[in-house]
Amino acid sequence: MKTLATLIFICSLFVTGCVGKSVWRKTYVEMKSNMTDGITVRVHCKSKQDDLGFHDITTMRSWSFSFIPSFLGNTLFFCSFSWPGQFRYFDIYDQNRDEMQCSTCIYKISPNGPCLLDKMTGDFSKCSPWNPPSRMGRKPLTLMYDGEK
Repeated sequence: MKTLATLIFICSLFVTGCVGKSVWRKTYVEMKSNMTDGITVRVHCKSKQDDLGFHDITTMRSWSFSFIPSFLGNTLFFCSFSWPGQFRYFDIYDQNRDEMQCSTCIYKISPNGPCLLDKMTGDFSKCSPWNPPSRMGRKPLTLMYDGEK
């Protein structure tokens, strides 16, 4: 019995050492609007388990959320971004892509796509294109804003 307890203890240390940073450390994602002319961006983020709701981000403001990534390595948060005349998607956190490059992932959101902060240079130079509309399995929606008909 003592041998079994020792074996379980050693295995738990091994597992914690391999995935411990994912199991115990929160990841933060922040999105800053880099839109011009006072355009408000409506953001809606989800994962398979969580719907974080709708949030309006005005120019040079931000919205953020945090979570603990899965020890299985499959955490994915995807967001829609809409502003007058536009509707876009982006996988704002993909554990396979992001786990090693950021535990605090800060993006600037602009019409051309999101740009991740490069902590080495201090610039938002890691820019990505928006997801193609077909990736969500449907055509982009058009959301109406006050004053639009």
